Amino acid sequence: MKFDALILTDPRFTGGTSAAVAADVKAMSAAGLNIGLALIEAQGFFLDTETPNAAVLSLLDLPGVTEVQLGSSQSARCDIAFFHHPSMFENPVKHGLQIEAMRSVLIAHQPLFLGDSALAFDPFRVQRNVRKQFGQSLLWAPVSGLCREQFRSFAPMLRMTQEDWPNAFDVSAWSPQRAKLQTPTLTIGRHGRAHPDKWPASGKEISLSLPAGPETKVSVMGADRDFLMAMGVDISAWSVLDFNEIPVPDFLDGLDVFSYHHAPSWVESFGRTIAEAMLMNVRCILSPALKATFGPHALYGTPEEVPAILDHIRANLAAERQAAEAARDFCISAFSTEAIISRFETLKSDEGTVSRNPKPKVSPMIAAKKLIGFRRRRWREQRGA
Repeated sequence: MKFDALILTDPRFTGGTSAAVAADVKAMSAAGLNIGLALIEAQGFFLDTETPNAAVLSLLDLPGVTEVQLGSSQSARCDIAFFHHPSMFENPVKHGLQIEAMRSVLIAHQPLFLGDSALAFDPFRVQRNVRKQFGQSLLWAPVSGLCREQFRSFAPMLRMTQEDWPNAFDVSAWSPQRAKLQTPTLTIGRHGRAHPDKWPASGKEISLSLPAGPETKVSVMGADRDFLMAMGVDISAWSVLDFNEIPVPDFLDGLDVFSYHHAPSWVESFGRTIAEAMLMNVRCILSPALKATFGPHALYGTPEEVPAILDHIRANLAAERQAAEAARDFCISAFSTEAIISRFETLKSDEGTVSRNPKPKVSPMIAAKKLIGFRRRRWREQRGA
């Protein structure tokens, strides 16, 4: 059987990667594409207690979607094979499959370098495993400008798609109902997982990034109250909701400003929660590291600079409302599921690029040294085991 698209993903993802996979598959199904879904079993990444995500498994019920059995002696034919998330293939997966594809694309939902500039994974080991188990050479498709910038450090050994493959959204589900930025009294907040890496490294920085006060109300969803209090954050004036306690669009519609800063050890590969906020006409204040992804469509600053940025917003409410609307328009244009089919068609003729321009922040020489160090550490760990 020949497929238009073959999707290879581990069903145990529960966050942004699974949401991105689901959005892609739903858009392809709605467009009438014939889709193969291969549920791989990665080794050494998930805990033994983690189970398949029901939202991913439900994709098998969509029109045009067929489950492809791994380990089969028969090959799978397709126009484009999509391998999701590089870390899934850094070790050999439990069962491979011979694939005959016009293009094979690895959707890089993950940055190459960590916050301390150490390598997060070995991209050449990923390529080798995919070639050995699936018979395919890869084009790397970054999910953001930040990821693309990092992968250029290994050009020309890594070949990237000409365009990114960002997360996609059914924008009809993100329809603002409340007018934002109407008065100097602002509601600022954020939502997402409670993992400490998703928050600034100190209680002082957390408090500055979400500064409660007479003209600033704070509302967060998905935060760990015990973690925040242990960090010394006074949350007595905050509204704190559990993860997904209410629908995310409803939560975001109650905000005027979305503030997102994270630990130095964390690198945000895309920032799905940020795009969601922009789609709801919420003005975003972000870590400067995210400028490569969201460009002129947000305000940027450190946690210490957030109070001053809020004062700027209060003094320029009309201009900031217009900027929030422009950011929404940008997200609709760049991230709508309606664009997936045109992006899919473009991939069919994409020969890729090995360009190092613009110049990556981590030079190829430094990247090579980091790869040697990464492999040396891995070798020591394996010997220790």
